[in-house]
Amino acid sequence: MELWKEAAKHQIYVFLKGYQITNDQGQPLDFRDHQYLVDIYEDFAPKQSILKCAQVGFSTMANIKAMWLAKYKGMDIIYSLPSASDIKDFVSGKTNRLIAHNAVFQTWTADKDSIEQKRVGDNVIYFKGTWTERAAIATPADLYISDETDRSKEEIVMQFQSRLQHSKYGWAWYFSNPSAPGHGVDKFWQVSDQKHWFIKCQSCNEWQFLTMQNIMYRDNVPYYGCMKCKKEIERQRGKWVRKYQDRDISGYWISLLIAPTKSAQYVLDKKKEMTEEQFTNFVLGQPYVGKGNVLTRQMFLQNLTERVNPQDARPIIGVDTGIGINLVMGNKYGTFYYNKTEDYTEVRNLMKRWSKAICVIDQGGDIIGPRKLREEFPNRVFLCFFGRDRKNDELIRWNDEDGTVVADRNKMLQLVVDEFAEKRMPVYGTEKDWYDYMIEWLGMYRTVELSDVGPPVFEWHKPSTGRCDYPFAQVYLRIGLDRFMETASSFHSPTDNSFAQEGIDVLPNNTAFVPKVLSP
Repeated sequence: MELWKEAAKHQIYVFLKGYQITNDQGQPLDFRDHQYLVDIYEDFAPKQSILKCAQVGFSTMANIKAMWLAKYKGMDIIYSLPSASDIKDFVSGKTNRLIAHNAVFQTWTADKDSIEQKRVGDNVIYFKGTWTERAAIATPADLYISDETDRSKEEIVMQFQSRLQHSKYGWAWYFSNPSAPGHGVDKFWQVSDQKHWFIKCQSCNEWQFLTMQNIMYRDNVPYYGCMKCKKEIERQRGKWVRKYQDRDISGYWISLLIAPTKSAQYVLDKKKEMTEEQFTNFVLGQPYVGKGNVLTRQMFLQNLTERVNPQDARPIIGVDTGIGINLVMGNKYGTFYYNKTEDYTEVRNLMKRWSKAICVIDQGGDIIGPRKLREEFPNRVFLCFFGRDRKNDELIRWNDEDGTVVADRNKMLQLVVDEFAEKRMPVYGTEKDWYDYMIEWLGMYRTVELSDVGPPVFEWHKPSTGRCDYPFAQVYLRIGLDRFMETASSFHSPTDNSFAQEGIDVLPNNTAFVPKVLSP
């Protein structure tokens, strides 16, 4: 056997050069303009987290490394993408074409046309989507590769990770265009060694990693310049430098600024074409800190008020079902009560207590209970379905005949978050009163996915705990307010006698309304 072939089993760079591996388009791998990928190709740290921009050849690299590990290290591998359709596009458009263009991969793989898995030698690479509850069941593995972590279903990603428990390896790699700080891939990046790509200025020998400040102008023409001497920087060469020396997770930040094939003008054009969030995620490869993609603690707290809600207007009750009955109650003045119960007794009592109350309730978590309530309170209880009106893009559609309402899930969540962010969602009480409610909001985050055929697609994700019952109950409340919020009414004093008409106990001296004191 030729010596290089034996070395190729232990050194992937020798393997790439010796077998003249090409990409999925049959083109030789270009390391002159992708030198920043060399170290990542050769990095086999068990735990990895990579913040990346779009279009840097990462999926090709992940495919090659997965097949190399399956063949030469005897690893079973789970490779996940957000959805089943993503898997189909990825395997048919990337993996199968990569195999077709490289003779060595053809000799390794028995099931070349299979979408769900590839048998490589004696081991298997399983391709899985994360938006199917059964996706993570009964698939043990040695390595889990999470591609597009931020657009994947987080609880399923965690289930895939648990499939590594009985492996002697137990490796897990996460890479993605990031979304919001502290979520998805950034959660792992924050505890990694955080490697940055440093480039040496050929004029003054200054080492630096590139930011938008490195884009400078000469005669109105943009270029990449040195922060010290302002001379143009040659971006073909550089080195990865760790920010932290003693961390186990190997982390990389790949910005499009380090790609020599993309000029400064190209980046500036993208900045004009994209929103700030899209540019930050997909070009700079960084999480976006903005009011639209997370609800921060400060955003929530700014809506708290210690005044008493004047409960003289029609109340709306939003109810999320599933694990417990989670209810949030408010009116046109804001939100004033929430609770978690085991059955519908409290909801039923609230509906009786306020003869004009409207209830909007999740139709899917519990099939029987919400429908019984609808029969008991006709024209006052509406079952909520999530869906989109593709014809006119309506946010909410009511059907009085069958007591249902259809709403756009992501747009309604966005509406509520924006109202919190813009201080337009009064909440009556203190942080202590609303702590359990607030915590569920703080774990949620939004991602954006670029589309070649339409506008960007936004998706709101559940927190890693999976608990976001109160946020959805708030959405149901907001849906009800959209139609049933009464308009003309003055803000009554908390000692106004009109409260007695509904049997409401008035709190003295305009003290804060404590959510748990409401007793039906």
